[in-house]
Amino acid sequence: MTQLKVVEKTNVHAEYDSLVEGLKNSDRRAQEAFYKEFYGQMMPTALRYSKSREDANEIINTAFLKVINSISNYKSQNFGGWVRTIVQRTAIDHCRKYVKEGVQTVEILEIDEKTYNQALSNLQVEEILLLFQKLPDSTRTVFNLFVMEELKHDEIAEKLGISKGTSKWHVANARKLLMDLIKEHYG
Repeated sequence: MTQLKVVEKTNVHAEYDSLVEGLKNSDRRAQEAFYKEFYGQMMPTALRYSKSREDANEIINTAFLKVINSISNYKSQNFGGWVRTIVQRTAIDHCRKYVKEGVQTVEILEIDEKTYNQALSNLQVEEILLLFQKLPDSTRTVFNLFVMEELKHDEIAEKLGISKGTSKWHVANARKLLMDLIKEHYG
């Protein structure tokens, strides 16, 4: 059985090698196959950064265009990982225009972490994404980078051109807003 898994992995890499070669040759069928193969895999990442499915589609389309246009820079690494990195960076670029540097207030919030985590664990993925999408753009972006991408506040501040304190404020604000939304929708 182990041998079969090795063969399957080799076929996946060979399939991606063929796909990459087709993309390098501007083959329309390869571009279509690429889109079909990776659209579903990358949509959850784009949705986490966006306020709507339309925004997520814009992120995906922009990212995929970047992949196709920069395929000559691809160096026999994990193709899926390379594509995901481009989608994440495109999503961050998309959100960067919404992040406001002018947030001066820093709130200290006391959150009952046990209640917060319990409430989140009872929600379905789709419900969580809908709640994320209700957050203000800049708050959603910072919260996503902090929680989902596990970046530190200094890294977020550097990526988005904001202060470390502003990053912390957005995370605290997102938690408060999510708690309010959870209470509002799920009692």
